[in-house]
This record gives sequence, C-alpha cells and structure tokens, in this order.
Amino acid sequence: MKIQCVNIKCQGCVNKIQESLGQKYPSLRVDIPSQSVEVEASEEELKEIKTKLQELGFLTSEGIMGKIKGFFK
Repeated sequence: MKIQCVNIKCQGCVNKIQESLGQKYPSLRVDIPSQSVEVEASEEELKEIKTKLQELGFLTSEGIMGKIKGFFK
C-alpha cells in the first residue's frame, strides 16, 4: 500500500519514519522524490501507520481542517 505524504525532504525525515515504524513494519519503504511511504499492512495496521505519520508531521489531517492546517505548514 502506498501512502502519499508531505514534508519528506531528506534522509533525516526517512530516518525519523524508519525509527518510529520500521521495527514493527519491516516492509516499510520511504521514497523522498515522491514523498511517499510504501508498506505491506492490514487495514487496521494502515490506520495505525497513518496516525503515526500524522503525529510526526508527514501526513495532513483528513477533512477541511486538515487541509487548512496543511496549507499553513
């Protein structure tokens, strides 16, 4: 599953994501040019991954408030 992210700009960002999620999800791959995360996970695991990415600042919130917050980052 590919998750489109924001703000993945350098190897430091990749390391931050890997440190947070890599242990639990060894298939996780982060791509800087496309600013995306690819991982093999169930629907429940995907929710957890997306929540963590949001907490780290690499995924915008859903809905209109998320779009507004994302606009000002």
